[in-house]
Amino acid sequence: MSEYERIRRQCIKRGELWEDADFPTTQTSIFYHQSPPFQFVWKRPKELATNPVFIREGSSVMDVVPGKLGDRWLVSTLGCLFLTKGFFYRVVPADQGFDTALDGSNPSTGYCGAFRFRVWWCGEWVEVTVDDRLPTVNGRLVFAHCLNSGQFWPCLLEKAYAKLHGSYEALKYGTTLDGLADLTGGVTESLSVVGGSHINKDSSFHVRLLARLLANTSILTAVAHRPPTSTTSSSSSSPNSLTSPQSNNKENNNKENNNNNSLSSNNSSPTTNGQTTKEQSQSSRSVTDRLPIGVLVGINYKICAVDKVDTLSEESVPLLRLRCPYGRHGESTGDWSRGDAKNWDTSVSAAERDRLGPDQLADGEFYLSFPDFIQTFTAIECVHLDAETSRDEPTLQGRVPWITRVYQGCWQRGVTAGGCRNNSETFHINPQLHLIVSDADEIVISLNQHSVLEPKVIGFSVYPLPKLTGSDLINRAFFKKTKSLVNSQYTNSRQVSQRSQLDQGGYLIVPTTFEAGHEGSFTLRVYSTQAIKLKLVDMLPCQMKSTLIRAPPIINGYNAQTSDGKNVAQYEAVFLQLADEHRTVNAFELHELLEACLPNDYIKSCANLDVCRQLVLVFDVSGLGRLKLTDFRDFMASLKQWQTAFKSHTKEKTGILRAERFRDALHDVGFQVNNDVLSALILRHMRKDGTLRFGDFVSAVLHLTVAFGTFDKRDPLQNGSVKLTLTEWLKYALTC
Repeated sequence: MSEYERIRRQCIKRGELWEDADFPTTQTSIFYHQSPPFQFVWKRPKELATNPVFIREGSSVMDVVPGKLGDRWLVSTLGCLFLTKGFFYRVVPADQGFDTALDGSNPSTGYCGAFRFRVWWCGEWVEVTVDDRLPTVNGRLVFAHCLNSGQFWPCLLEKAYAKLHGSYEALKYGTTLDGLADLTGGVTESLSVVGGSHINKDSSFHVRLLARLLANTSILTAVAHRPPTSTTSSSSSSPNSLTSPQSNNKENNNKENNNNNSLSSNNSSPTTNGQTTKEQSQSSRSVTDRLPIGVLVGINYKICAVDKVDTLSEESVPLLRLRCPYGRHGESTGDWSRGDAKNWDTSVSAAERDRLGPDQLADGEFYLSFPDFIQTFTAIECVHLDAETSRDEPTLQGRVPWITRVYQGCWQRGVTAGGCRNNSETFHINPQLHLIVSDADEIVISLNQHSVLEPKVIGFSVYPLPKLTGSDLINRAFFKKTKSLVNSQYTNSRQVSQRSQLDQGGYLIVPTTFEAGHEGSFTLRVYSTQAIKLKLVDMLPCQMKSTLIRAPPIINGYNAQTSDGKNVAQYEAVFLQLADEHRTVNAFELHELLEACLPNDYIKSCANLDVCRQLVLVFDVSGLGRLKLTDFRDFMASLKQWQTAFKSHTKEKTGILRAERFRDALHDVGFQVNNDVLSALILRHMRKDGTLRFGDFVSAVLHLTVAFGTFDKRDPLQNGSVKLTLTEWLKYALTC
């Protein structure tokens, strides 16, 4: 039973309407950074309308307005959702409403004050349940709402979205691309439409580009921002071209690429996703704000098709068929529009008019010539969908589905949080993904971070990787001598996308945060029309050599020196003083011995009780928790080798090992560990400042020694797997 079903049954049984304790009706649920400008009163739809309607079936025109919050991007996203009914009913389940009383007669359909919505969130579909108490001022809804139809699904979906973001105020800083990804589950990218006063002679190229995108399971929308001034227009590069920005953050609509259809650039500076001045001004404008041609500003128009009309003068005119969610209120009034009698009545044949004319268009649909399109719209915002995600949308049936490969991972300090290419010493520890492209193709790579309230600056790089032998990680030297092919822009947007033309072969994708040590989880998706493979590059854990050294025999009372330069024999007298009649010590006596004998704080950091207990577990075979003198000698001899490995990786300050070098230090001792094992070791041994002391390092070496020794005993044939009973598992887990 889902959370929503449980809530509904409980409320119907009790005869009360649900109140969401996780998103209470308080001022902080609306504003968290600033004081509210006025007092909000929360009311349910039945207190605002006599006969409230959740969804009005059969409606072909949307009438949602943003209200006072200014989240116009969300309203534009809802318009795209409204025009794709398959996605709409996935996000907004229709089996809920206000028309059933709380009589308990039919608990599966009874109204209980709770509504649910489905959103693609942090790499998976989640169901968000909210109560239907909505913020009002003077008895009127103040945020997104329907102007005339009286439907409440937009208000409640906005509330569910606000709940995910933590407050209504947080919605001010979203983007349409984020909204499209959240409500469809696809990968988004933005193509800038660079306008100018001259028509590109090869405009047919761009028509073919749009037609190719429409042939795939992609949703294409076009958005017009405020028209630039003449000075700005004249300085735009590459007139009438479609260019691909390097990421989908908010600022990209104000930036233009210097190359026609450029698909990559090398940007290593971060960009923040605070709203630009232009977008802030657009957020406050009403739905009626329009361009001279009739197109509404800031509203995403769905691009339905690319077609050509043959005129009586034997000219073939490329046309784009678009649709506005607000119906005829937002249609174009220019050439080839619904009311353009000159072209439709006198320039084309009756057969062409019957095929493409105004009578064939749905409410809100219109045609626009390509020159008018590039003079009107600022950007094309795309959503790419795989076969599974797109199957519920009727308008995408029959199209070529994108082939998708997905990896979900994280950036963890000391393990996989190496930062961007500016951090040359740690860049190689970032997650490494091996991409194999079967045939040359345009690949769309999308990196989505799961941090919503405090997003990190993220991006990725792609390197050529002709051949990958074995399962070893690519080391630091590779990145210092190999030039990247693709570098996304670094931005604190939730999603960074990049379209790149890649030849057949192998590539290495490295997703990163901008700063080293910044932690977070992410989803990386690769979309292609050709067969592709994607896998994580990681090493297999193994013990390459014994980490314990046998102490040399004592000759004339002397043997090898210990880590502090003293002879092991010098410690034996103290050992024997503390030992029992069998010449053994327990962990407490060993702790006292090391405290007395080890010379300084650097070495003495390994003289703690936890290390002593682990040391006894390494050597003890009797099960009594006792350490023999010979074992103590071996430990002191091994300690010198471990100290040498530790020192070689503490460049900045003696005695302090940065977590990013922990794996290399373990390798020198004799252990090869993968990311999962390293992650567990870091969580257990790393200190607050991101470093390890010598005692932490010794403890990790001892833990690994016990773990590998235990596994090897249970796997004599080296099959790489063992079978354990629950008792054995508990014993070994607690021992390691």
